[in-house]
Parts: sequence; C-alpha cells; structure tokens
Amino acid sequence: MVTVKTVKQSLSEADPVLYKEGKRDELRQQFIEEETVDIAGKSYTLSKISYWDSWIFANELDSILARQNPIIHDIFGRNAVSCFDLVRMVNTNTKQGHKGAGASGNELDFTQFMARQFYDPDNSTNMRVSWIRTIAAVGSKNFFEGTAAGAELTMGEEEGMIWLAMYNPAATPVVDSLQIIMNTESMNIQSLDFDQVDLEDGDPVIELKEPWTLPPEQSGEMLAYYHTIGTDEMRPLGLWVKMARNLRALATP
Repeated sequence: MVTVKTVKQSLSEADPVLYKEGKRDELRQQFIEEETVDIAGKSYTLSKISYWDSWIFANELDSILARQNPIIHDIFGRNAVSCFDLVRMVNTNTKQGHKGAGASGNELDFTQFMARQFYDPDNSTNMRVSWIRTIAAVGSKNFFEGTAAGAELTMGEEEGMIWLAMYNPAATPVVDSLQIIMNTESMNIQSLDFDQVDLEDGDPVIELKEPWTLPPEQSGEMLAYYHTIGTDEMRPLGLWVKMARNLRALATP
C-alpha cells in the first residue's frame, strides 16, 4: 500500500510555506515573495504570487491525481514544490497568476502530458498521435524533440514544462536508459530497468533522479536507448504550464 504525499502537504511543509488554507478574499491579499532558483547552472526568477493561486494549483492537481495510480500521485506530491516553482517562473513573464481551470487570457493553467503535444520523433514535421512506437533497430533515438530531427524543442516566453517520471505499460520493455539534453548540454544518462519495478500497485513507473524543468525560452530534448527491437510504450509524467489563451483550442492543447 503506497503512502501518498499530496501536493497540498508538500507545499504546506515547504520553506517558505507555499500553501495556506483560508477564504478566497484573504488568500488573494497574502503573497509568496519573489525568489530565485538555479537550474542547470542558470538562475531563474520565481515570481511573487498570491496564496490564492497556490491554493488553486494544489487543490486542482490533487483532485486530478486522486483517481490515478497512488504511486503517480505520490511522485507529483513529493515534487510539488518544483512543479509550483515552474508556475512561478512562467508567471514572471505573464504576471497574471495561476487561475487553473477558471483562467483566461494571460492567466496560467497546466495540462498533464499528452502525446499529441509533442513532435513525432519518427516524422518530426508531424505531432505524435500516440506514445506507442515501433522500434525496428537497436540504438539511441529521440524520445522527444523539436520540429526537426535531432533539434531541441524551445519553450515560448510564456510556457514551461517539468518532467518527473517515466511510466511504461509494455509487457516487454524495449528501452533501458534515457539522456536529457538542455541548451545543447548533455546531462548524465539515467537507467530505466522497468523489469525490476514492483507491479503490486500497477504498471512500472520509474522516477527521474531529479525533476527536469524546462523553463521559458529554454530548449531541450530527450534521447532514449532501445536495447532491443519491439514496441515502445514508455510515456512521461509531468506538467506543461501555459497561458489560458493558448489552451482554448481542443485540437491543439
């Protein structure tokens, strides 16, 4: 039985505290102050933001995750500070706060990753239609990239994403490691031994050793090593933070 750490719990225990209970009008007048954070050797500003915004973020994310695999809920919960840091990074540019499902205009909301948000690594002029992918040859291949083969995907000024873990429901996994590249700098590889993961609570999930945040205006890609041929079903767990006006077309989330 997995003991789940919720998003609200993690943000409440953060230093400084990033979540408070209270009435809407009270929380709208109380603020988390601006600070900075370092990612891959660069410093990023985390905007000043109201406790009402963090209340919306925590409650909406927990409610979405409550019906999912408890391991997944726990991963998001334990990494909630990094997730909310991303919201604040994006808000440094948008300045309208995070209003979640009720957001409009430049206000922020998030989506969990969907395959069709990413370019197809086998035909990078198109968007993916599925995480499922036929691997016909052993070797290193892009798992996600930009609009050209081997090119990094660049975030806009008012968006960012965070990668937390990999989920793999394949009966016979064909991938055993990954490598993140950010701003053309390669990071250490990470092993993905899905065969060793306990299946008691569902399909295998392997958490990244550290959450990977791709901030606004930064670029990145991910390589996967396919050690055998077959069908890859690996998919990422994470969030893409965007302005509400860019989440109003159902066909292009």
